[in-house]
Amino acid sequence: MTIEHQLPRTGDTGATRPLSANEEFLCAFDRGDELGVFGPRGIVLAGWRVRGRLDLPTVQLALDDVVARHEVLRTSLVRDKDAPYARVFPPSPVDLAVVDLPPADAADREQQAHEFLNDVDQAGRLAAKEMPLLQATLGRFDDEDAVLVLVTNHLVSDGWSMHVIMRDFAVRYAKRRGAPAPELPETRQFGEFVQWQREARTSESAAIAREYWREKLAGGTMVTTPTDRPRRFDVPPVYAVHRFLFDRELVSATTALAESLNSSSFMVFFACWNLFLHRRTGVSDIATPIITAGRTEPAFEDTVGPLFNFLPIRTDLSGCASFADLVHRTRSVLLEAYSHYLPFNDIIAQSAPELMRSTTINVNSVVTAFQISQFPPDAEAEGIGDIRYTALRRRLISSVDTSEIPDGNLWDFDLDPSGDLVGVVKFNSLDFDESTIVEMVDEYRELLRASLKAPDAPLPG
Repeated sequence: MTIEHQLPRTGDTGATRPLSANEEFLCAFDRGDELGVFGPRGIVLAGWRVRGRLDLPTVQLALDDVVARHEVLRTSLVRDKDAPYARVFPPSPVDLAVVDLPPADAADREQQAHEFLNDVDQAGRLAAKEMPLLQATLGRFDDEDAVLVLVTNHLVSDGWSMHVIMRDFAVRYAKRRGAPAPELPETRQFGEFVQWQREARTSESAAIAREYWREKLAGGTMVTTPTDRPRRFDVPPVYAVHRFLFDRELVSATTALAESLNSSSFMVFFACWNLFLHRRTGVSDIATPIITAGRTEPAFEDTVGPLFNFLPIRTDLSGCASFADLVHRTRSVLLEAYSHYLPFNDIIAQSAPELMRSTTINVNSVVTAFQISQFPPDAEAEGIGDIRYTALRRRLISSVDTSEIPDGNLWDFDLDPSGDLVGVVKFNSLDFDESTIVEMVDEYRELLRASLKAPDAPLPG
């Protein structure tokens, strides 16, 4: 469905709109103003190394430009009991904190930049009612070398959006400095996406997709992983992250097998994830969620907002003779899911209301989402104006205190440009010991290594 010239522009201060499917889904995890998705720890955070002399007043103005450009960064979700809605607020200044970093040799600054990013993560707080829903912390090594950390509330952003925000900041900074810079693309507001989505949800293709999911997920339930101890729902969660690295040899072998099987690296990683869950739970009929960027309509590639989506992927391992066979089956299931794309909330509400039943029956277990990080094209710039910026993607420092997710665990892989893979598991440390998470990662790594070494052999037991 082409939307060019079909959507009305939004952006009137004080305007209201209905919620997107994903906003409706997130609101299901509402635990009040201090906890959960509306609370101050429900944030998305990303950092960049910035080289070039930064003029602080212009930094502030450029950040404020971003808030004016993207209305979702000044949008509040109103929890009306009859019909929740979103309200747009006027632009207001971004909270910018400036920190002088301790002196360090050039060779040590990258490590120090990541440590600083972790420090901001641990201290990061941005509740959903604060305006604007964008904060920035600038750590300066010197006048020519800095670390810029951006924080948004997850109700208005996602990982893809953070890179759009950074690009827009860099362009606006250059423009205000009078330096050469590309023109920013036309802004499609998140409210426009919501309207497009509401129309798409009533289309014939959506009806076909609902029928597909109804049949695909019939009788299935999400696979859950037992926790180390009884879950606590009377206290705030304490999320931690375990970060790890898969070496280039393992990643290269994954890529090679993927190419030989006409698949993607993600399909191989996810096939191994299904096998891992089978070994952990004894279940052969695996239903587990993946996280996608949710930007199926190209017009919204440059839109800031929570466009990410969950897709429940159901793969039956029964009868798989080998890992190569499992990759083929996984590929088929994923391609089917992509071609019948629906918002997770629609899949659950209309096609598979019983899918989440396992999370209420097995209260001492959690669902784990799986993803490979996705970023917009040309997310990093060689240089815009008189600054250069590089994303701090190679994060390898684990932490006992990090931003929250709505519930459960998250496994996130990032294929690093250097050729290896940086991974992170985010988990509630009230549910799991870190040693358990480390054991899981080690088990998955060895299972992947064994599967790649002999893809036509019988599946590892």
